[in-house]
Amino acid sequence: SDPPLHRLLSSDVIGCILHSKLSMAANGVFDHTVKIVATIGERTSPAYDKLEEILGQGTIRINLAFCSKERYQELRDLIRRIRTKGGDKINILLDAVGPRVKLGNLGSGVNLKEGAEVVITTQDPKKLATEDRIGTIFKELPKFIKPGDPILLAEGKFKLETIRVLNETDVLTRVVKGGFCKKRGINLPKTDLPVPALSDNDKEDLSELLKEPDVDMVALSFVRNVADVKMLRDFLEQVGRPDVRIMSKIETTSAVENINAIASVSDALMVARGDLWAELENPWTLPSVTCDIIKAGQTIGIPVVTATQTLSSMQTNELPTRAEVDELYFLISRGTDCIMGSEEFAVGMYPEAVVHSIRAVGKEVDKEIQKSLSVPRYLSSTPLDRELAGIIWAEGTKRIRCICIISSRANYLKEVYRHRPKTPLIAISNHAQSVHYFQLFQVVPVLAKFDVTDDASVIARAALKQLNLFGQQESALLIVNHTGPDTTRDHHFSRIEEIPLPSSADSLD
Repeated sequence: SDPPLHRLLSSDVIGCILHSKLSMAANGVFDHTVKIVATIGERTSPAYDKLEEILGQGTIRINLAFCSKERYQELRDLIRRIRTKGGDKINILLDAVGPRVKLGNLGSGVNLKEGAEVVITTQDPKKLATEDRIGTIFKELPKFIKPGDPILLAEGKFKLETIRVLNETDVLTRVVKGGFCKKRGINLPKTDLPVPALSDNDKEDLSELLKEPDVDMVALSFVRNVADVKMLRDFLEQVGRPDVRIMSKIETTSAVENINAIASVSDALMVARGDLWAELENPWTLPSVTCDIIKAGQTIGIPVVTATQTLSSMQTNELPTRAEVDELYFLISRGTDCIMGSEEFAVGMYPEAVVHSIRAVGKEVDKEIQKSLSVPRYLSSTPLDRELAGIIWAEGTKRIRCICIISSRANYLKEVYRHRPKTPLIAISNHAQSVHYFQLFQVVPVLAKFDVTDDASVIARAALKQLNLFGQQESALLIVNHTGPDTTRDHHFSRIEEIPLPSSADSLD
């Protein structure tokens, strides 16, 4: 059997990585750890032509809710442009729509009067809505809705209650919470909808857009269980893209109930708080539910994205509100790996300020983490996990500046990432798509050329030089395993050792 991990290190190496003092790299590579997911908008949006430059590194999300056959070529060109301009610093995410449970044509909006009766109809959803009759594109609504079931509109801002099903196309409702409704989204928290998470429209869109090899990841909307994720996984196999990773969007009560199982078959999670808020029986539990989802991702070692209205005021304001700054701090300190901006980037006037605000708050959280004496956020009972945690969280020397992980794929990064070491992680891979995926983790990704026969310490030192990370009498902890398929859970690390940092820019010449 393999020796305990601590025996692979000299006794003076098992140090206080937790308390290591960082001297920042010249290019600011360790200035922040929280990552950003930015939504690209229409050609007319201020950030459209320069989002890669504004973001620098992170994930760019393309929302397929606005996709159509007529736009396929435009989106393919967009994907190619992002990769050309952003290179390996950008992860490209396609966000699939899922079941289209939406209202029809609202025009500029419709006034819902509290106590009034309104018919929701599947007949001609393109017809302009009136105060007493509104169309829906969800043709199965009369089949599944029951008397007493709530119908929430605009992410729960407005509420209707079902009175009865009139016929196979019409449902009579009463307005419980009214107002002027402009958004088309519908939530049915009490209605069991036996519809697939991956719709026919999603399959058609993805079949076309996944022909672009630069797509890295697909987000699946309204996930309910493991079967939904596996459906997408099977579809990716069918279209010849098993390399594409899956982000499961948690926005239903079923997903919350099955969160640990869903996390185990996903590559990332997204807390989609807009629809989740509307779906929860008690919406005031949203903060604690968000923390539970983050914890599920931490346990598996996969990144978690938190979305919806994080900095919504910055669509038109250059500075966030005090409440937004406070919420950002809460989310980052609780362990979310990424903050997603939607309208803030897609139509907002100040995308550069949004990036700066997220990173500025993340930097303040980092300061507190470095001062904290708390225990690891992930604790496991397995012998290897205890050994690895002992190395990462041991007490002693203070000379470890960073942890370098060399792995062709992401599996071994996840094994270390579950322990959330407070020392910066540098993830080195020879696989471009893995490096793109690493943009969702709170790590510094590096793409390097190597094979399994190359000297790992030479690879790591070259990466440190590339990052302008030098030091006198300081070290990096090197964890190596660049063998084995990405899908395994083989807990064997082939090498763990201390390596000296390059002493100057010329040290590797």
